[in-house]
Amino acid sequence: MSSIPVDQEEKFNKRLLIIFMIQFTEILGFSSVMPLIPLLGIELGLNYVQVGLVLSIFSICQLFASPITGKLSDRFGRKPLLLFSQTSTLIGFLLLGLANNVWILIAARLVDGLLGSNMTVSQAYISDVTDPKHRTKIYGYSSAVFGAGLIFGPMIGSVLLIISFSAPFFFAAGVSLLSIILVIIFLPESLTKKESKVEFKFEDILPIKETKRFFKSAEIRGVLITFFIYSFGFFLFITTFSLFAQDQVHATPQEITFYMAWIGVLRVLFQSVLINPILKKVSENITLKLGIFAMIFTFAFLIFSTNFWIVFIPISFLAFGTGLVRPILTSKLTKSVKREETGSILGVNNALSSVAQIVTPILGGLILEFLLTQILPIISAIIFTLIIILWRWLIVRSVKEEN
Repeated sequence: MSSIPVDQEEKFNKRLLIIFMIQFTEILGFSSVMPLIPLLGIELGLNYVQVGLVLSIFSICQLFASPITGKLSDRFGRKPLLLFSQTSTLIGFLLLGLANNVWILIAARLVDGLLGSNMTVSQAYISDVTDPKHRTKIYGYSSAVFGAGLIFGPMIGSVLLIISFSAPFFFAAGVSLLSIILVIIFLPESLTKKESKVEFKFEDILPIKETKRFFKSAEIRGVLITFFIYSFGFFLFITTFSLFAQDQVHATPQEITFYMAWIGVLRVLFQSVLINPILKKVSENITLKLGIFAMIFTFAFLIFSTNFWIVFIPISFLAFGTGLVRPILTSKLTKSVKREETGSILGVNNALSSVAQIVTPILGGLILEFLLTQILPIISAIIFTLIIILWRWLIVRSVKEEN
């Protein structure tokens, strides 16, 4: 009788190993081209505002596509939807590599945004094959795989830029093809019981009712608003970082990929080595403030940074700050609700984050097009300073009032 659990555990581990390999290849391909898409827009004759609009297309599409893809995978299975979304991503990367006019660039972002919700399906797959008591740990492994992809993708992209500007896009397409082959050959279907029908509701896309319900609690409202402001300040800078670096320090596309790889390396290092020791010595709130001050220092330093090598100093603090702030805010968010409401609160937070990702590239493009380049980090620094103020007034006081 003891052989059965061992066999099940072996099968369980194999499926997770395969899905982690698939996730790694997906992030590897995406991160190898992520910093180059804004530069491609500039090369095709767009101004900064138009580049911001193109960047927003993907986020707008994902806002609608992710929950729909998740529902479809409940009805038709994880494997078919994973193959469909991966194929769409493959086509999107190929179009980016072939893009010689703006319309092909827009088509590439539309195809990948509307149909390529790979992470949504892969996360659902992990949930299917993982025991609830192990799920947090397994999602932690998934996050580590994500981080590893963010390290190696920009490194590979920087090397491929030696060949041509389009080479990283074709590499990303090849990596997507590899992930498709892995799914076809090695990945079994995880969903044993499928939904009999699919129902789409507007609430699945924008959870307005849930948001209103959670906002009635002063504590939850404070954390959600703080998280939104963090996302807004971070994405305002990071989505237009390539354009900022090109203008401010005259960085080449290859040098910009070096920056992104450095951020990826340090973020994984900080999250795996520093967070737990810091939390053992000081409280969660102090650690959070430390991360926010690191972000403020980053943007303040970038205002005056005009040398390629100097920029590595502030972006090191950026990696440290994001490595602290996001996990702690996520922890506070999930602790503020009952266990059975965790999925709902994370869904609301993801929707708010999607809104930030839609607005910030456009705002960043407007700033870079019509104002001084230094205004971008100035505004980001102001936004993160606002978090300190909101943490004092919206969270600390609201918790005291509710208690």
